Amino acid sequence: MSENNTCCNGPDPLDQIRSLYTELALRPDQDFGWSKGRDNARQLGYDEAWLARLPSMVWESAAAVGNPFQCGPIVPGETVVDLGCGAGADACVAALLAGPTGKVHGFDATPAMIAKATANAMAAGLANLEFHEADMTTLRLADGVADVVISNGAINLARDKAAVFAEVYRVLRRSGRFQFADMVREPGGDACCATEGSWADCVSGTLAAEEVERLLRAAGFVSIERIGFTGYRTSAATIGALFRARKP
Repeated sequence: MSENNTCCNGPDPLDQIRSLYTELALRPDQDFGWSKGRDNARQLGYDEAWLARLPSMVWESAAAVGNPFQCGPIVPGETVVDLGCGAGADACVAALLAGPTGKVHGFDATPAMIAKATANAMAAGLANLEFHEADMTTLRLADGVADVVISNGAINLARDKAAVFAEVYRVLRRSGRFQFADMVREPGGDACCATEGSWADCVSGTLAAEEVERLLRAAGFVSIERIGFTGYRTSAATIGALFRARKP
């Protein structure tokens, strides 16, 4: 993929993405070639209290590439949107933090993940969250409803990342926070290694971290910060990174 934010050649990768993540939802014990599960979350710094509080089934299909909760707190009563929520591990953590007076909305394009996320929330005894099948560029939410938008390893899967950031900006309230982990190209690495990799494995759709920051600025975000790299890898050419930004 070129340094713009669309993939102009080849088939839409959505079918490949849905196929892979359906497998992850239904058969999480497989070796997918990248880390997942509770041990991976622990490695990325997830709080031990969350790991103990949520049932093991919540974590088994979680392929976190970083810990977006390290980007800033979520406080009781807040409304949180989880973009590309997968099987709902981060949404469940956000629901714990937002408490019974808060609300969490999870969105994912893979029906099997939405079904699993719903079951996981029920198993965890959490009633303050709901999940919807949707493209990240067309969320079924009103303008300015979210205090926080989180995401974890999902934005690199979108073809039009500028449209994703515009949609995040739309659903955030004034001064709302955007905090996310995503795969980016290894600084100083060979771009060809990334563009020739699998889109669904979080390789081919990655951008340089500087390009992610440029797109955030173009969408209108301020206080943009790349917190650092997480050490998570999906290939020799890609690495996880943490970002945060704010709507004015």
